[in-house]
Amino acid sequence: MKKMDWKKTGIILVVALMLISLPMLLACGGDDEETQSPATTTQPTATKTQPPATTTKPPATTTQPPATTTQPAEVSEFDVIRAAVADYCAKGASSIKNAALNDLIAAGDAPALVDLRSADDYNIGHIPGATNMTFGNLTTLSPDDEYVIYCYTGQAAGFATGMLNVLGYDAKSLSHGMSSWTADAKNRFNAETDQNDFMTETEANEATQTYAYPDVENTTSSDADEILQAAAKKVATSLISASELNDMIANDDAPFIVSVRSATDYAAGHIPGAINIPWKELADNLDKLPPDEPIVVYCYTGQSAAQATAMLQMLGYDAKSLKFGMCSWTQDAAVHLNFCFNPDTSVMYLELEP
Repeated sequence: MKKMDWKKTGIILVVALMLISLPMLLACGGDDEETQSPATTTQPTATKTQPPATTTKPPATTTQPPATTTQPAEVSEFDVIRAAVADYCAKGASSIKNAALNDLIAAGDAPALVDLRSADDYNIGHIPGATNMTFGNLTTLSPDDEYVIYCYTGQAAGFATGMLNVLGYDAKSLSHGMSSWTADAKNRFNAETDQNDFMTETEANEATQTYAYPDVENTTSSDADEILQAAAKKVATSLISASELNDMIANDDAPFIVSVRSATDYAAGHIPGAINIPWKELADNLDKLPPDEPIVVYCYTGQSAAQATAMLQMLGYDAKSLKFGMCSWTQDAAVHLNFCFNPDTSVMYLELEP
């Protein structure tokens, strides 16, 4: 047996292994770019270019219109009241004399009668057909009727009449009140005790300054009727006596004084310092009145001035009426013009009912 040649055998094994692994090396050796042939199966460039997008949306056209729910303009309470005051001033102060009222009663054509006196005095005797009411309940009256309002002297009824007419009522005040109807009336004007002899002047006092109107804020409502009703609650029967006013003038503490008499009667004599605004011209001259000072208004007997004072109070002024008017200020007939209550000529002793 021959001895194996291990050297030749090793070489033969190595060569055999190389021959076996060569195909495998050729099949797996694709990682080297230089050994790869370029791809010849190139695809044609895509020619289906898409057109630019045309589905751009138009700008939104559903823009909302600006809000139209604007708040209504703020209502001036002063302007509402002033318009009603102007309507009443154009008509003139409303009053009726005892004889005219008695004729209406006799003819069965009397207006509704309202007695503002106390319940006790009403029960003692009142004008036939009259209803007793308090001042605060007057606005509950029906606006469809005509009214005559009366009190003791005509002044409280003057306040009521002024207020009711601004509210749209048809109301008149009985001149001199119950004092002109019967001799038994209380609180009537008495020249011996109520008439003074205070100083008067004839030189006119010009209203050289103008003022802003008062700020009236009685209600949050913008309804005209409700504004007027709220203003009516401000009316009070505010009076000042001639003695009180004279003392204020003497002490240089005088209020703003307004005569609502005619220009001719003002020129004949007036309270010192007073300006003249005739009754019918009051609504057109409100800028002559200070909104933050006390005002005293006077006429002949106090009855027309009470109506004017009620209107000013509704407009926001601090106003009072001179009790018994110019008849309480002076004994000079050329100045008070004999409009004063006189029991010998003013009373008719007319019928009463319990």
